[in-house]
Amino acid sequence: MMKFVKGMMIGTLVSASVVWIYNEATTKDKKKLMKKGKKFLREMGI
Repeated sequence: MMKFVKGMMIGTLVSASVVWIYNEATTKDKKKLMKKGKKFLREMGI
């Protein structure tokens, strides 16, 4: 059960971050977006 809950939380975080990063991309260029995405993933420990 805990694995499922953890999976749900991670999935929610990932999808929310993807939406956020996509919204950022509409206002800024792609190079900044890639840096931000990689930094975000590193912070999450993936």
